Amino acid sequence: MAKDYAKNKKKTKKSGASRGKNKSPVSGKLIFSALVLVGGLIALLIYLQWFKPTTDILAKKTTVQQTVKKTTLTPEKKLEKDPDEAVPFYQTHEEIINKTVEIPADDLVLPEDEHKYSYSMPCGSFRDNSRADELKAQIAFAGYESIVKKINVKSGIWYRVLLGPFKSKRKAESIRHRLQDNGFNNCKIWKKKIS
Repeated sequence: MAKDYAKNKKKTKKSGASRGKNKSPVSGKLIFSALVLVGGLIALLIYLQWFKPTTDILAKKTTVQQTVKKTTLTPEKKLEKDPDEAVPFYQTHEEIINKTVEIPADDLVLPEDEHKYSYSMPCGSFRDNSRADELKAQIAFAGYESIVKKINVKSGIWYRVLLGPFKSKRKAESIRHRLQDNGFNNCKIWKKKIS
C-alpha cells in the first residue's frame, strides 16, 4: 500500500534560541534614555518660561552700548578734560613716545669681577683615549666643539673632554642645557679665576 507523505509531516519544535528572535522587547536602557531626554526638555521649557530676562536688564545693556558708541574717539580728535567724566581716557601711545627714563650711571657700570673669571665644562674623563675621542665626536654631532686634554694624576693618565673656555656663566649654562637635551647629562661647569 502507498504511503501519503504529504499528510504525515512531522512538526518539529523550534529550539529556544530561535523562538526568542521573533519577539523584540524594548530594552531598559532605551526607555531610561528616552525618559531622561523628555525630562530634560520639560526642564528647559520651565526654565525659559519662568526665568525670562526682564526688560530692565535689556534696556540697561542697550544704553551702555549707546554710550560706548558715543564716547569712542578717532586719533585726530583732541580730548577735552571733563570733570564729570568718571573714567579718564589715556592716550598711551603718546605718553610712551613722550616719556623719558633716566638710568643712574652707577647702574650702567659692570661689576668689577665680571671679566675676572672664565668657565669651562668637562663632560667626561676616560683612561682610554679612544673613548674620549668617541665622546668628542658625539658632542660634535650635537653642534659643539670640544677638546681632549691629557691629564697626569697620581692614579695615572686620564683623557678629559672639555668645552670652553666661556667668558660668561650664562653662555656655559645655555650650552650645558642644550647638551642635556641631547642626552649629555654629565657636563659640569667649572669657574676659574683669570690672573
